[in-house]
Amino acid sequence: MLTFYIWILPLFAQKTIQIRHLDGKKIDAVILEQRLTRLVDSAKISGLQVVIVNRNKIVYSSSFGFKDVENKQNLNDSTVMYAASLTKPVSAYIFMRLMEKGIFSLDQPIYKYLKKPIAEYPKWRDLADDSAAFNRITLRMLLSHSSGLPVLRQLYDNKVHLIARPGEKFYYSNEGINLLGFIIEEFTGKKLEVIAREEIFGPLQMGHTGMIWEKAFENNFSYAYFKDGSKYGSERRESSRAAGSMSTTANDYARFMINLMQKKGLSGSGYRQMFRPQIMVKSRRGFGPLKDSITNENDSIQLAWGLGVGLFKSPFGRAFFHTGHGEANQNYAVAYPKAGTAVILLSNSENFEKSNAQILKLCIGDAYSPLRWLGHLD
Repeated sequence: MLTFYIWILPLFAQKTIQIRHLDGKKIDAVILEQRLTRLVDSAKISGLQVVIVNRNKIVYSSSFGFKDVENKQNLNDSTVMYAASLTKPVSAYIFMRLMEKGIFSLDQPIYKYLKKPIAEYPKWRDLADDSAAFNRITLRMLLSHSSGLPVLRQLYDNKVHLIARPGEKFYYSNEGINLLGFIIEEFTGKKLEVIAREEIFGPLQMGHTGMIWEKAFENNFSYAYFKDGSKYGSERRESSRAAGSMSTTANDYARFMINLMQKKGLSGSGYRQMFRPQIMVKSRRGFGPLKDSITNENDSIQLAWGLGVGLFKSPFGRAFFHTGHGEANQNYAVAYPKAGTAVILLSNSENFEKSNAQILKLCIGDAYSPLRWLGHLD
C-alpha cells in the first residue's frame, strides 16, 4: 500500500500544475496535455517534445507521438532529437565564452585567425576569388548573418561566393556559422564537440546532448518523418558543424535557454553584445526567394539579429528565438527574459511548422514570434 502511495503522489501533484502564459493567465497542465495531444494527432505530427519555462524554471515537460512510428514506440522526454539550426545559438555562446577568455575578438578580420591563406583550404577556397571583400569579414558579421555568405552553397552551384558586401545586409547563412566553427577549431586546435562539452554540456548537465552523434544515443533516439508519413531516418552527424550538427532533448535545451535568460556564464558586456541588435532584418522572409524582397512589416517588432540569436520586441519585453529546420525534423525555441518564460519545441515531423502558431499560443500564449517571416504561416 505504501509503495502505491509513493507512486501516485507525483501524478496527483502534476495535475495541480498551473502554467502561466505571457499575459498572466494560466492553463492547467492536464488541460494543456489534452489539447496538445489532440493537436499533434490532427496535424499528423509524428512526435513532439514540449518544455515550458515559467520564472526561469521548467514547469512542464511532456512528449507526444512516436519516436518510431512503424513499431509504435512512444517518444519520451529522454529521446534524443536532431536539433538542426538550434545548434547555432549554442555555437554562438561557445564563441562568446572563448572571446571572454581573450582567445577571439569580435571585430578582428577572420583571416587573421587562419593558419593559411583561405585559398589553401579546399572547402573555403572560393572565398579567395574576392580576397578584398573576404578580408573585411569579421567574426561579428558571421554571428549576425551579415557577412554576405549564402545560406547554402548547394543553391549556388556548390560555390561559396559572397552574395552581398560584408556588413551591409542580413542573409541567414549556414555557411557563415560553419565557417565560424571551422575558425574556432583551426585557431584553438580543439574539436568543436570537445569545446562544447567543456563549455556548455558539462557545466549545464546536458547529458543527452552532443555536437556529434554519440554511441549512448542509440539507447533512445527518434526517427524523422516527411509530411506524408514516410520515414526520413535519423540524423547522425559524425563531424561537428556549428550551424547544425547537434542532437539534444527539449529538457536539455531548456537548461541552455534558462542559462541565457538568466545571463549566466558570460559577463554583462558579453550578454549586451549577444542580445543587442547587430543588424535589422528587412527581408519579407528569412529563407527562399522572398529573402531578397524588402519590407517594413517587421519594423513594429524591431526584428533583428544579435550574435547567434534572432531578436524581436513584444508587449512583454524583448525576446530571442531560433528555429531548427532539417530534412524532416522541425524545431522552435523562443524566450521572453523579462517574464522568465520560454518554450522549447522539438519535432521529428515535417508537419510541425504549419501548427507551430497554435502550439505556441497553447503553451505560453505567444502570438508574437515572427512566424510569417520564418515561413510557418505560408
